[in-house]
Amino acid sequence: MEYHLKKLVTHYRKALQIKPDSLAVYEKIAELYYEQGELDKTLEVCQESLQIQADLASAPKVLNKILQTLGFEGEEITAFQNLLQSKLVYESFHLLLSCSEEVKIAADVKTWKDAIVLGYDSQKKNQWNEAITAYMKAIEIEPSLSLSYYELNSIISYCTSLEQNELSRIIASYHQIIQGRLTPPYADVALGDMLTKQGKITEAITAYKTGIDKTIYPNKKYTNKYIDCPKIYNVSFLIIGMGKAGTSSLYHYLCQHPQILPATDKELHFFNKNFDLGLDWYLAHFPPLPVEGGFLTGEATPWYLGSYEVEKKVFQLFPKIKLIAILRNPVKRAISQYYMSLKMMKEHRSLEVAMTSELEILKGVGDPTKVSDKYWQTEKGYLWLGFYFYFLEKWMTLFPREQFLILRSEDLSSQTEKTMKQVYDFLEIADYSLLEYSKVNSGSYSKTSNELHQKLSDFFQPHNQKLEDYLGMKFDWE
Repeated sequence: MEYHLKKLVTHYRKALQIKPDSLAVYEKIAELYYEQGELDKTLEVCQESLQIQADLASAPKVLNKILQTLGFEGEEITAFQNLLQSKLVYESFHLLLSCSEEVKIAADVKTWKDAIVLGYDSQKKNQWNEAITAYMKAIEIEPSLSLSYYELNSIISYCTSLEQNELSRIIASYHQIIQGRLTPPYADVALGDMLTKQGKITEAITAYKTGIDKTIYPNKKYTNKYIDCPKIYNVSFLIIGMGKAGTSSLYHYLCQHPQILPATDKELHFFNKNFDLGLDWYLAHFPPLPVEGGFLTGEATPWYLGSYEVEKKVFQLFPKIKLIAILRNPVKRAISQYYMSLKMMKEHRSLEVAMTSELEILKGVGDPTKVSDKYWQTEKGYLWLGFYFYFLEKWMTLFPREQFLILRSEDLSSQTEKTMKQVYDFLEIADYSLLEYSKVNSGSYSKTSNELHQKLSDFFQPHNQKLEDYLGMKFDWE
């Protein structure tokens, strides 16, 4: 039965290639995914149809059915539908649950939504074991939704207090919950991350490759010709920086291109944190590429640009790789990173105190890229990461200039389609337009005082001038 349904989905996907604006075909595909219990894919198809015609009345009828099945009611359904028109499926879940009124959780959690909200609440209180239990419960209740796996994995990845025996217990329970059930590809990626943390690298590689396979076979990007042809594991491009400059949006837009095959995660941190796990571990996060060409894959870890000796490791393994750096006004970038740290409770100083403290230290440093260990004991690198010239100079001593594409973050925001054409030309793939360019992972915060902003701008002015002279391009940062 399952094979028959997948065959029908493939049939209707082919019909979309002939008539890509057919809402009736989207309706059929959404219904088929719903019958298979693949709720994430159902919602993705509903979102696709809303991109064709942004009218809730034209959305697949199964959308209301699925939301009711998941426990949404009345105004919640309308709110979710509106979010779905402009947001990613995962973001829609996250925003709706984050913005909705707090749910009173009984000891006996009955719906996946209750379990997720309980998990969020436990996270806020740093009750990690309770949060893990809540997300595992959400997976048990509804195993086809990616959201629970994302949240569970984020806790396990960053929770340093987990003992190995406790991690083993979690993995065993996780296996038992998802065994024999229809789960999204990210379920296997999360398992791979847990096994990696446990040091079981061979098993982790298998889990990552299983997640990749689950992505490949139902995806319309992958034709029979792709599936049957000889393939190799390789990485075509890296987005190396800079953090808080639009790398999430850039990578998201790129991954919508029919010739770009996404990695299991946007940020793999291989060259700055996980290099000792080995090349096989790294390559397992990417779909294999046809020997004859036609497809590309890559990742975006925005801290590669400024991380110590990362350029040497990349050159060692991928000397011909294409490198993309997107740079933002370093003052605005620093302030954005500060507020991200504040939100994540990694920063407790005021903006003025944090920036002034770092500014006073960096004023006396000859080579800004060579700060002492003492600097990192008090500072977070908000300003330090804005020394783009010094970082790029190190990369460009190894890689030729033609392997780099340098973008202005401001251009990606204000001239998105034109900027993406630059990216496609650089990667030597066909031009491709999206119906909408929604910003991903953007933040908002209060206005900085003119005095502080000017002080920081004055500090960066000579460094920005060096960058412009070195690259032969204008950034016009005030």
